[in-house]
Amino acid sequence: MVINFSCFSCGPIPPSSRRATGALRLALGLSLLSGLTLGPSPSHAHEIGAERQVLVQVFEDRVDVALFYTEAPGARSGLLLTRFDVNGDGKLEGPEADLAGRALLPRMLGGLQFELPGERPRTGQPELKVEVRQGRVAAAAMMSYALPELEVEATRTMIVRALKGDVLESELHILPGGALIPADAESGPGALPSVLRAGEEVEARFVATADALPGDDGSEAPAE
Repeated sequence: MVINFSCFSCGPIPPSSRRATGALRLALGLSLLSGLTLGPSPSHAHEIGAERQVLVQVFEDRVDVALFYTEAPGARSGLLLTRFDVNGDGKLEGPEADLAGRALLPRMLGGLQFELPGERPRTGQPELKVEVRQGRVAAAAMMSYALPELEVEATRTMIVRALKGDVLESELHILPGGALIPADAESGPGALPSVLRAGEEVEARFVATADALPGDDGSEAPAE
């Protein structure tokens, strides 16, 4: 089933999902603070003044998606400020940032689709952060998709695609979390494409193991 990142009322996120999203929330905040420099950006993104990175982490009971987006000073970022910078201080804070984030989300997505074949995920409201520095817009969005918990040795497939006509390339990372490991060599570390272009899709398969890695479920690893 194709999942809708911008769905705001698809059901509550269960406590287990809320408890274990710390890693992506930390990445979300740190990426804004560091100017969204997660790695080399696709060259075509610079031509239109925007950059996008997508981080997907697949667990036995959910999928977490973090989306990072920057837009250089220009007509589009200027219009966003004109609409939502009510006090004219050149910043987007508080309610201004909340409204700007919701307006910016469709632009951030820009033709991306996330699919979990044969599964029906439930979502809550995206967590959005928006900052403006010298006219440059930096935004991040995080969503957790709740799923039925996998049995041991069961597999889960994650597909991320860019629709035709999507002009913005994406830096993409799909990772296993919790009790999941790559189900095949093609889904292993370094094997998956790191750039997603228009008309392309990336598929990763993960299998559930008996135990989660220490700290992957949001708890601390036991002391040695």
